[in-house]
Amino acid sequence: MDINQAASFGGERICAPLKSFRFVLPIIRHHHERFDGSGYPDGLRGEEIPGTARVLQVVDVYDALTTDRPYKKALSVTDALQTMKEEVAKGWWDPHIFDQFERLVSGGAGDALSRGTRPLDVKG
Repeated sequence: MDINQAASFGGERICAPLKSFRFVLPIIRHHHERFDGSGYPDGLRGEEIPGTARVLQVVDVYDALTTDRPYKKALSVTDALQTMKEEVAKGWWDPHIFDQFERLVSGGAGDALSRGTRPLDVKG
């Protein structure tokens, strides 16, 4: 087990005793699964992966691609979406969730998401 795989278990173990986290435990555990079954920790595939984890996968990858890191510069929104399309074609991410996400980002939310601002003026 590599360090990334251990983190999925560790995060779940840390959060498990917290009652308020009981609904997010499946997200923590399964956000590194891949739609084709090649992910971890349980090798789930397709609809076996909780929907909330499949959503987080797409958002997490987009964030990783569009954020400067010490080891790489952020990709543009266009380049990030192209990279993600290639990963969807490899079977890594839920194509339906990615399609919806791409529409959201292409509709103008991408720049706001990349800047960490809210795309809509939501009162509440």
